[in-house]
Amino acid sequence: MPDGTSDSSTAPPAAPGLGDDAGPQSGGREKKGWRHWPWYRWLANLMILAGILCLPGYFLGTCACTALHQRDLRQELAATGAALTIEVAQISEAEFVSVETTTSTTLPPSATEEEVAAALAAVEAAEMKRESELALFKTAADEFASNVGGVMRTPLGRIVIPSIGLDVVMLEGTSKSDLKEGPGHWEETPFPGQGGNFVVSGHRTTYGAPFFKLDDVEVGDEIQLIMPYVIARYQAILNIIVYPDEVETVRSVGREQVSLAACHPLYSAKQRVVVIGDLVSFKLIDPEG
Repeated sequence: MPDGTSDSSTAPPAAPGLGDDAGPQSGGREKKGWRHWPWYRWLANLMILAGILCLPGYFLGTCACTALHQRDLRQELAATGAALTIEVAQISEAEFVSVETTTSTTLPPSATEEEVAAALAAVEAAEMKRESELALFKTAADEFASNVGGVMRTPLGRIVIPSIGLDVVMLEGTSKSDLKEGPGHWEETPFPGQGGNFVVSGHRTTYGAPFFKLDDVEVGDEIQLIMPYVIARYQAILNIIVYPDEVETVRSVGREQVSLAACHPLYSAKQRVVVIGDLVSFKLIDPEG
């Protein structure tokens, strides 16, 4: 109308299919609602919904399963008399044996011959003690390996990484059933004290996800292995991402090391995150203690 007011008599008709009461138009097709879905669409959507709902249940179920296994492993270790409740931070530094290959001392220029001789004797004594402790370390490791090496699902001790809040019992073996209980030692790799690389694998997203934060370990962080015969302290020197077939990454290189490996990225097995640490010091545990 000229004055711009509306007039229902001249209003354009509603577009086909857009009005609440609009029915099928000539030449058009009636829009189907959800009530008209075919059965296979219903089934597909129900399966998707079930999958979404099952994921948290699956995760919680695997974590509960591993928690029970971890409880049993700790009890089994405690029954051996091993000091597995030890907190490394509470142990005096003087009780640990350093693996440094050299020992030195500093004397003032005014030192007498007697003082120099005494200092050299102290250095020699420290070297001899270190060599003796390393020999005892190897003997204890060989004995431990002869008793439990290759015996699948045997609890070996604790892995503790303070920087990421990890404190978990590891066991012998890396099969699927082994890793459901906790991180597993590659049985083909040597134990701490045998002069090589002690390699352990663990889950990141299921079965307790012990290595969930493994990629957060930084160079310089401490890695502790608390085992029935030794408390070994390592310092992380490398945190890398590799492919599953790059096993040379964890080969022994002629010195005491530990390597921890897990799938990467999260929820994928495409790659591996590997943390490698060098042995810094150790304290032998008296099996009778």
